[in-house]
Amino acid sequence: KDSLVEKLNELNFKTFIKKQDSMNHVKLIEFYKDDCANCKSFEKEYNDLAKQFKGIIKVTAVDCNSQKKICDEYSVKEFPTLKVIPPGGFGVQDYAGERTAKAIYPWVLKFHQHFVEKVTSEDLDAFLNKNAGKYKALLFTDKGKTPLIWRGLSVDLYNKMTLGVVQKEEKGVCSRYKVTKFPTILVVKPGQKKPIKFEEKVEYQELFEFLNRYQETFAMEQPGADEELAAKKPWLSESVPELTKLSAEDICYGTENVCVIVAATPTAEGKLDKGVYDEIAAAKSKFNPGNGKYQFMWLNTDREKAFVSATGLEAATTTILALRTGKRTRFAKSEAAFSEKALSEFLQRLPVGDVQYKPLKDGPPALEEIAAPEEKKK
Repeated sequence: KDSLVEKLNELNFKTFIKKQDSMNHVKLIEFYKDDCANCKSFEKEYNDLAKQFKGIIKVTAVDCNSQKKICDEYSVKEFPTLKVIPPGGFGVQDYAGERTAKAIYPWVLKFHQHFVEKVTSEDLDAFLNKNAGKYKALLFTDKGKTPLIWRGLSVDLYNKMTLGVVQKEEKGVCSRYKVTKFPTILVVKPGQKKPIKFEEKVEYQELFEFLNRYQETFAMEQPGADEELAAKKPWLSESVPELTKLSAEDICYGTENVCVIVAATPTAEGKLDKGVYDEIAAAKSKFNPGNGKYQFMWLNTDREKAFVSATGLEAATTTILALRTGKRTRFAKSEAAFSEKALSEFLQRLPVGDVQYKPLKDGPPALEEIAAPEEKKK
């Protein structure tokens, strides 16, 4: 039930392998049968592996009883069979070692590439001045090797934000940023008054969302927003902010723009599923390249019961809708199950009026009270 292993089938397999925003990732696939004794005994090891690789390696599985066509295509004869598809989506590699997480872990990592730059006193200024208008992130560490979590983040943020690593021995860089504790993570850029420090628990999703606030979307779309404003109103710099009582008036409610909202059940951490987040961000880049025609947000259906009720949403289903709150408040829902294709098709239909809007006579739906960012415990 709590497995992080993604199940693949004929509907999503090809898309998963060739998906543009995951081409730099390593993909690990287990081919199994649900009535296979060896597969059942391997299940715990594979789930443990998925936890270790969370956010960094795509850990997946294909049931060859129900997905025979895929298994035949990959010439699978024994179960379980493990294969890796390296970055780029070509050159499938077979695993032939022990079926333990301890043995598989280093084998998979051999295929992992990253984009972290080593930063020293000599090249710090060059690092900062590359794409000078954009923020960079620095990890100060006392470990000999770059941590896997930082390497994984550099893949997810490739071409969006440059990540660097500074060793404890680089006294000049540590002194410049007054770093005395390790690890320390700072977001920096030339001419900055004060670096922005990551203060939360070092976990992949928390770090990704923190860094994503300051990647190119923030630098290019919100040039007037300074670091203090970003801390008080993080939704102004997030690529896909959450629709809440705090963020609604700034982005969605009372504007003439169309607000495109993906209503979804949150993760255990109260966040939007990263796969859904990435698909919304990709659609935003494609359909809203700086012209501000749409505002993209997500809604926590577990918390925002009044919104769910007013729009007739099914709380357990990820749903796409458009909300207009100008002179008349109205909304339109996509009837298709959420997917990258469904979102693209919905966005293509919006400008030509090929959606059916329904009125909200009481105006924009009420949203729950939540604490402001500065009131939350650090």
